[in-house]
Amino acid sequence: MAFKKQFEDYRFNLNRNRSWKYTAMLIFFFIGFLSLLTSKFYLKTEDPLYHTNTYEAVSSNITGTVTIENRVYHPANDSLDMVIKMDQTDEEEVSFVAQEKANPSIKLPVHLLYEDDGYYVVRISDLSPNWEALAFDLYQENEEKETVNVDDVTSDSETDSTDSTEEIDAHALITTLYSDQRKTKSEEGKGTKSKQEYALLVNDLEKQFVKKKMKNYEKAITVEAKHKRQTQQEMNELQRDMKYQVDEEKADTESKIAMKKDAI
Repeated sequence: MAFKKQFEDYRFNLNRNRSWKYTAMLIFFFIGFLSLLTSKFYLKTEDPLYHTNTYEAVSSNITGTVTIENRVYHPANDSLDMVIKMDQTDEEEVSFVAQEKANPSIKLPVHLLYEDDGYYVVRISDLSPNWEALAFDLYQENEEKETVNVDDVTSDSETDSTDSTEEIDAHALITTLYSDQRKTKSEEGKGTKSKQEYALLVNDLEKQFVKKKMKNYEKAITVEAKHKRQTQQEMNELQRDMKYQVDEEKADTESKIAMKKDAI
């Protein structure tokens, strides 16, 4: 009897130990699942910030493209310098507006440091130490604001009427360029340069652009030369096959050879 009682006590303790382990595992999984569901309430989630990469051609709302050729942030004087290349056909002047994410209601000062043949070197000043992101708008200045008399346009009558005028907006948005502070290159010093140094910088960027275009032309020439050799070989094979063809087949082959010649 004593042995039986000891055996039953052992089974009871064993079941109790197993029950405690299962309960602990269930509590652990429940807490983990609850933490996953409520994580968005106590974990800080950052909004995605737009960033226009350098040498990335951005389509404008008017004509051509706009590209950031160079961009450097100078923490020493809280400024951001950009070299912008505009592929615009019109010759109207361009104006700029800059706003940072840290203070979106304030328009930052923008200085045009250098301009030459579609290249613009601009400096945005008074940035906050943690400006986070920057939106840089480019506008095309058509002319001074025009005032149009609506009655003159909509009516042919010569009777006197009260003046009814409407102003036409003098500038149109070309495009907006974005800069993410985390992805923007920064340099020590104030980055102040003379006009001649800016001219040399633009000239160097233009040379790099020409070199890149020349490489693309060289690749295109290589591809076309290979295509020409293949076409010439196909034409030679067609001419060889004509020796064993009847008149109707020869006429079809001659047509194919003429097409190959046009392709070359």
